[in-house]
Amino acid sequence: MKKALYFACFIMLSSATLADDHTKQYGMVNLDASATIDVVNDELITRLQVIEDGRDPAKLTNLVNKKTALVLDAVKNFNAIKAETSSYNTRPLYNDGEISSWQVTQQLTLETGNFEQMSQFIADISSLANIQSMHFQVSDVKAEEVKQTLLKQAIVNFKDKASLITSEFNRKGYDLVSLSIDGNHFTPMPVMERSAMMSADSMRKGAPAALSGGSNEVSVQVRGTIQLNAH
Repeated sequence: MKKALYFACFIMLSSATLADDHTKQYGMVNLDASATIDVVNDELITRLQVIEDGRDPAKLTNLVNKKTALVLDAVKNFNAIKAETSSYNTRPLYNDGEISSWQVTQQLTLETGNFEQMSQFIADISSLANIQSMHFQVSDVKAEEVKQTLLKQAIVNFKDKASLITSEFNRKGYDLVSLSIDGNHFTPMPVMERSAMMSADSMRKGAPAALSGGSNEVSVQVRGTIQLNAH
């Protein structure tokens, strides 16, 4: 008898809990809002490659090391450019299944907020290294400053949406149940404008080319859940 009574009580409590959970979920609305702005890129990342081909890998290694040292020495004259070496690779080149020669490469990564200095530097070392890529971006410092402003606007937009829904459903108000913020949205422009690309002729002449950084679209998104209050 006691077991039956305990079971009956358990059923009643479970039903009450389910009903309470259902009531809590009643009037739940998922919302999202965002704020976006176009930000001028203020940082340039350039990747260079020193490369040599030949039959003697030891001589190639020595030549690549010397050229790399000259590039790093040259960058000291440009105080706005940070430079570091990255990947180093020695690989065989095959012909009809046999090693015919060797290729040694050394990559360098350059970072700056001064586009004019980068342009002149690349022109100066054009006989020592090749450009692998040039990538314009918004610096971390500038991005964080922009995100603070965008976050405030995104929250305002979220609250406006919540108030509109509350009003349209003739509710007294709403409670904020959960909120998440995503501030890592970047929509990059092309790596370089075509007009800004350095031509082979200008590289041979060592003439600096004008670099145009373009812009990135930065956005912050706010997602959350609200619960509409009763009538």
